[in-house]
Amino acid sequence: MAATCQDTNSKVQDKNEEPCDPDIMCTMEFKIIDLEIVDSEGKAVLLDEFYIEIEGEKIDIPDDVYETKDGFYPVATDGQMEILSFDGNEVVFFGAINGANVVEHKMIIGKDCCHIQLVEGDQKLIISP
Repeated sequence: MAATCQDTNSKVQDKNEEPCDPDIMCTMEFKIIDLEIVDSEGKAVLLDEFYIEIEGEKIDIPDDVYETKDGFYPVATDGQMEILSFDGNEVVFFGAINGANVVEHKMIIGKDCCHIQLVEGDQKLIISP
């Protein structure tokens, strides 16, 4: 199944934006970019809390848009497409255990006409919590 993801009524384009064909057919997939966090033994690190910042703005990813898996955390979803550029934006993932920040990981995430995409950055971290 496919559908268009573009606002056909939008007349304003940012200089960083590339025009997408308003009739483009996109998959109905809801894309999520995950970050896997493990310790030095390869075991999943369980964070007490986490959030992301896109260009310095704190973004909480709603619990209902991703499936929790041990050690895998969502960094961005198609829900952030409107605030991401085609060239990519700096996205910083923050994670805490017992109130202490144990993860601060930067990635560059952009988009195409249909979905978000990883531009730069590791999707697996090894930490010592």
